[in-house]
Amino acid sequence: MWQELLKILSKLSSDYGVVAALGKEKHRALVGVDMKTLDRLIKREADLASSIQKTESARQELCLKIIKAYPSITPEMKMQEAYQLAGPLAGELKSAHEALTKLVEDVKSQAEINNILAMGALGAVNQRLGQIGGVSVDPVYGRGGRENVSHRQNFEYDA
Repeated sequence: MWQELLKILSKLSSDYGVVAALGKEKHRALVGVDMKTLDRLIKREADLASSIQKTESARQELCLKIIKAYPSITPEMKMQEAYQLAGPLAGELKSAHEALTKLVEDVKSQAEINNILAMGALGAVNQRLGQIGGVSVDPVYGRGGRENVSHRQNFEYDA
């Protein structure tokens, strides 16, 4: 069982490593406003997310089997402590666990940065669409503290 857990942790690390690399590519695509690359990366991330979800489900099922096989494992124990029961694989399991934890943190951090970039890009697109459509925000607030938005007709519909 421990050997199988080690294989699952390695698979998760491999998948998260690819997600981290895609996150860096996504960052470059967002900065460069390369929509084709961004679309390709998002599709690839979706495929990897599905794979990670399946592998994570297998990891959870295996952990339940390990808990049943080792009654000395308590709910309060961390996985790092439970790895001591793995005998000679304990060291490998700990290092695989630590590497996976670091990768997941890196992926989360990169996703937050990319989310901020995407929101900024959407704001810029909305502003540009507003300029094209003739929308402007008045320098004073209206009723209820809301912005006053005026629309100028930039298109001649009678033509």
